[in-house]
Amino acid sequence: MALLVAGAVVFVFGTAFVLASDATLPSSSSASSDLAQAGHWLQFLAAVALLGAVCVAGWEVIVRSDWAAGAEIAAAALGTLLFMIGLAAFAASNGSSPSAAVTEAVGIGVWALLVLSRAARASLAEQGPVNSAVQETRSALPGGGQGRRQADLWLAAAIGLFALAIGYGFTAASSRGPGIAAGLLQAVGLAALAGALAVARTRQMLHSRPVPVILVGLALLAISFLAYAVVAGLAFATLTALGVGLSIVTAVELAAVAALGLAAWTRVRELYR
Repeated sequence: MALLVAGAVVFVFGTAFVLASDATLPSSSSASSDLAQAGHWLQFLAAVALLGAVCVAGWEVIVRSDWAAGAEIAAAALGTLLFMIGLAAFAASNGSSPSAAVTEAVGIGVWALLVLSRAARASLAEQGPVNSAVQETRSALPGGGQGRRQADLWLAAAIGLFALAIGYGFTAASSRGPGIAAGLLQAVGLAALAGALAVARTRQMLHSRPVPVILVGLALLAISFLAYAVVAGLAFATLTALGVGLSIVTAVELAAVAALGLAAWTRVRELYR
């Protein structure tokens, strides 16, 4: 969690640089480009912190000889690594590499497959204690899989991640149509994730204080992607208008990441009480 907080802080700084880049676009394209590249590299460093958090969690379960959880975290680490490589390619090309978006999409797709496998395990566990293998699967789920349905929530989260991955893939194309589709798909994906989290909270599966803040952060991210779809669909007559539109998108994204970082920090404080 501490690494997640550090990554969120670095990502906020990187997004602030991107926001400054959008604001200076009408006055100086070279300064805007330099600020954007600096921001993208900071966002890459945030992804490095995220990968470190996943690896630390994997090491802890390996020390406990929990090989099933270790395999899941290994898959999560692979997806995070691909996402990090995509951010690195994006920063190195200053946003001009189509392969960067595709690599990020593949990384999110790996996360989606991992969540989909968890949905299948939850569904199997909810069918009843048919045999010892099912009982073992049931006990491996968060909360022991007892008394509350989880499979539909995991499935909704998986669908949301798949939509998010497809949206990231569409950003590889620089034309107007794919840009609109990308923003809409990303917004739908995040809405599905937020919905699954909200329903889990209503079913008394999540009691942690950061959950409402996480919901706010996901909602703001979805709004930023909707704003991106609107900006992608408009034809701006001047660089000033384009800079204002991009600044609004980035400002909402900055607020969303700050909210998610605050949620991670709140969770750290809970763990150390």
